[in-house]
Amino acid sequence: MKPGIILSVLIILLISVFPSMASGQGGKAQLTKKEIILLLKQSAEHRFEQGDIAAEISERGVAFTVDEKTLDEFRQAGARSFVIEAIKRAGSQPAGQPGEKASEASNPPDPERPRLRTAESTPPPAVELTPEAREEALAKLPLLEQARYHAMEFSEDLPDFRVTQIVKRYARGPSSKDWELQDTLEIALSYNAKEGEKFQLLKLNGAPTKQSYEQLGGSTSTGDFGSVLAALFSPQTQAAFKEVRSETFNGRKTVVFDFSVKKVNSRSEITDKSSGRSVIAGYSGSVWIDTETKRTLRVELSHENIQPGFPISLAENAVEYDLVTIAGEKYLLPLRAEVLLGRDSERIYSRNVIEFKNYRKFDSDVKLVPDN
Repeated sequence: MKPGIILSVLIILLISVFPSMASGQGGKAQLTKKEIILLLKQSAEHRFEQGDIAAEISERGVAFTVDEKTLDEFRQAGARSFVIEAIKRAGSQPAGQPGEKASEASNPPDPERPRLRTAESTPPPAVELTPEAREEALAKLPLLEQARYHAMEFSEDLPDFRVTQIVKRYARGPSSKDWELQDTLEIALSYNAKEGEKFQLLKLNGAPTKQSYEQLGGSTSTGDFGSVLAALFSPQTQAAFKEVRSETFNGRKTVVFDFSVKKVNSRSEITDKSSGRSVIAGYSGSVWIDTETKRTLRVELSHENIQPGFPISLAENAVEYDLVTIAGEKYLLPLRAEVLLGRDSERIYSRNVIEFKNYRKFDSDVKLVPDN
């Protein structure tokens, strides 16, 4: 994989939580199972709103026992990994108790349950094959391995390009009922194979600005939202996958896999701007794979076991992808993303909602490939 691709491998999260959000006790009652399910139903048409639910759970806690049966109820109600992980944390489940993910090492294989696959399970087709032979060999691989192949292919073939990012930054404190919009950024991101990525802040709240992206306060994020996939599917990451369900996503048939990455194999770094401290954390989440194109349409992940005492206790993100045409060639690239960060002890959270618009190679036109 090329070094420094777009932003960085997986994602580096940089945060300085908005100073205007004062700490204090919200005095809200713990959430019941019924209340969470109602919130999930209300957010069914707006996937990114589940970040709100996760923050609410982290802030208020839960008034029920968290076990695997309960978690399955939430999954059936449409809960994403953001919410599931927030419920697990709120339930404070000790290791080995219900609500913790099972592994094949601790549970005998069940023929009726999907099996875990690791990055070593089925290698992608050899690169020396002709294009025709490669496609034929690829078609014989399991869906997960085909998605792996396309993810790794992406990182090797990405062209130089430019894209505009629109970032809406929100904050929420212990006394806040809803997310409060702090500002809107317009950023020009350019990628060059030799120099990597560069950011240029074009506008702040719709007005041109001379301030640099690096000078911005508040919650910012760098990290290649495209290379999230390359890092996840890399053999070095040794991610464990489990097929969990079929689901229609954005009008397409997908298969959803849950995954987990141990801290020892993770390259995901979280940095706190105010203290200058950084930590590496493991993570888990879900990935949606298109059954037709064999490419990933969505990935969401939540960092786990963040070092005790580190200022940031909540770090989650989700990315949605589609095929984009740049200079006549198709590439799988991010279209939308969300980064949710927080300090649970202070009940202070930040949320960045990002849109990627107008991919182009220098001055080339770009268009989304039609679904059909």
